[in-house]
Amino acid sequence: MPEPHAPFPPARSAAEPCLVAARLAADATAIPLPLVLHPRRLDRRCASARALAMYLAHVGLGLPMSRVAAGFGRHRSTVAHACRRIEERRESAGWDRWVAALEDDARRLSPPAGAAKTSAGGLHG
Repeated sequence: MPEPHAPFPPARSAAEPCLVAARLAADATAIPLPLVLHPRRLDRRCASARALAMYLAHVGLGLPMSRVAAGFGRHRSTVAHACRRIEERRESAGWDRWVAALEDDARRLSPPAGAAKTSAGGLHG
C-alpha cells in the first residue's frame, strides 16, 4: 500500500499526466520539481507552483480532481482549492495568457487520457 502522502502512487495512469503538469509548473515558476512534488506544503512559492501544477492537470489535461489528488498525494478538496486560486488569478490578462500557454504545452506533452489508460492496462504495479 502506498504512503498516504507519497507524491505519486503506483497508478501509472494518474501519475504520468500529473508529472507532465508538475514539470511544466516547476519550469515555469523556477521551483525545483522535487519541491513541487513534496508531500508537505513548504513555503508560499512552492505551494503556488504546486497549485498551478494541479490546475494544469485538472483543467489543462482534463483529469478528474480525484485523479489529480491521487497523482499529487493530496486530498480532492486541496485540488479544488488550488484550482479556485489559479482561476481567480486569471482575471489578469497577462496571467491568463501565461496559464493558457502552459495549458497548451501540457496538452501537447501529455498523451490523451484514453491512450494512458490503454497503455497502462496490461501493467501490474
